[in-house]
Amino acid sequence: MRRKYKLKQIFKPYWLWEDHKAGLYDIRKKYSEIEEMDLSVLAKTLLSNPEHFKIVALKVVSEWKVSADVNLSNKSRNRQAWVGQASCCYALGVPEYITKYGWRMMTPDQQKEANQVADEVIKLWEKTHKCRKNTSLKMFMKPAKKE
Repeated sequence: MRRKYKLKQIFKPYWLWEDHKAGLYDIRKKYSEIEEMDLSVLAKTLLSNPEHFKIVALKVVSEWKVSADVNLSNKSRNRQAWVGQASCCYALGVPEYITKYGWRMMTPDQQKEANQVADEVIKLWEKTHKCRKNTSLKMFMKPAKKE
């Protein structure tokens, strides 16, 4: 009988988190209301495009290893939300509160699809985390098309 893998929560100090360094949790008002609206539309656009969202999300969990470990090993947090918010921060440089505005602009079907993409990325992270340290999420990414 195979033993079931139990994911252990990983703890690291916040100053090592790549998402923190990138401004994901920044609550200081550095954008005007118009800029916030424009950025939230960009966040909505990223999250509403499953193919592009998946590519960015895979880059996030591959390149932001400390943040991914801390956030995806914690099953009590909304890991889908972290994947979406971190992806928008990574690709667009926006904090989580702006991504939340973009999320509210999406239709329920778009939200469901984005959550499915996040679930796929989380499962891939868990799979590679299980076999870790020599495995990389890059093996799951499609090679770039040559033009």
